[in-house]
Amino acid sequence: MFKKLKIKFVMTNIVSITTILVIIFFGIYLSVKAFLKLQADIILYTIANEEKLNSNFDSGFVRFFSIKIDTSGKIIGYLMNINISSEEMETLKEKVIEKGETRGKISNDKFKFKFLKIPKEYGYIIVFLDYTVEEKMYKPLIIISIYIVLLSIVLVFTVSFFLANRSIKPIKTSWEKQTAFIADASHELRTPLAVINSNLEIVMENENETVGSQMKWLGNIQSELERMKKLVDDLLFLARADAEDEMPKEYFDLSRLVHKIYDEFTPLCQKKSLEFLLDAKDNIVFYGNEFRIKQLITILLDNAIKFTGEGGKIILKLKVHANSIQLSVSDTGEGIAKEHIDKIFDRFYRVDKSRSRNHGGSGLGLAIAKCIVNEHKGTIDVFSEVSRGTEFTVSLPYKASQC
Repeated sequence: MFKKLKIKFVMTNIVSITTILVIIFFGIYLSVKAFLKLQADIILYTIANEEKLNSNFDSGFVRFFSIKIDTSGKIIGYLMNINISSEEMETLKEKVIEKGETRGKISNDKFKFKFLKIPKEYGYIIVFLDYTVEEKMYKPLIIISIYIVLLSIVLVFTVSFFLANRSIKPIKTSWEKQTAFIADASHELRTPLAVINSNLEIVMENENETVGSQMKWLGNIQSELERMKKLVDDLLFLARADAEDEMPKEYFDLSRLVHKIYDEFTPLCQKKSLEFLLDAKDNIVFYGNEFRIKQLITILLDNAIKFTGEGGKIILKLKVHANSIQLSVSDTGEGIAKEHIDKIFDRFYRVDKSRSRNHGGSGLGLAIAKCIVNEHKGTIDVFSEVSRGTEFTVSLPYKASQC
């Protein structure tokens, strides 16, 4: 697909530029031809009326001769600045008389002439203007134009091919990510659907059993449905982020929100025997989307709890530094290897897929966290050491006047 798109891009450029160049050079050719014709007509009529040539024409480039003929057809006078014999003059005169035309073109072995015949009181005058040089100009002009067009085609092809590669690369990358995203989403949805289907089969096979006796299978179905709902919600959020739908923002008390989240997660940490500490500055009013900021903190805390063993420590911090708010979540958990750090914000990426699946993760959490941070014009950084722990630090733009 991308190869065809690249070829189409290159060919469109070549055809467009070639058409423009052909039109330009054809226009130049017609303009030059029209100019030379006009110039020749002026010279012919000027000489025919026995007027003095303008200084622009009175040079060696204007090669002509004129003959005066009486009513009997005899040459009674001539004027020339070209080397031509009386015999050639007579022959050319006869050719013009035979043509019976007042103007046109005529030639002999050495020259090509434009002629003009005008009646006079003594008979008529015939002016011959050599256009051999003019005729020879057209062929080089056409050849040069063809060479320029061909050279331009080669140049346009080279530039277009280079630009096509650069232009298509982000589209190709985006397409590959989108394809991978769809494939991964399908895979994630297939797993809970398979679990639901297998549990439903068990329930249907035991049709004589009571609802109460089959709560185990029904509970599995409900659990997988909740997992699917969360996954679909996450996918919709990322789709809206890709569509650049701006999330609504307003001023809210960030300090109060952080304290509330701390209270909500404290029982979860106690259940896993984790030490959970809070270090938050009070009265920080922030302009943003409160629901999404809560989702961001929840994702970071959820990851910290999942990957920190019993007896570990988690710290949630909220500070103000200069013109930014710094929100951080640190833990003493498993840590992340260096080769995974740059990829953990990719959609569906898991450091350990089997363990992440056991923890109920889809690999979308940190991707969503990064989208939320980006929507608030902030940054998110991670520092981690294997077996020692991980710290996520979110920096959000902040003005003291918001307080």
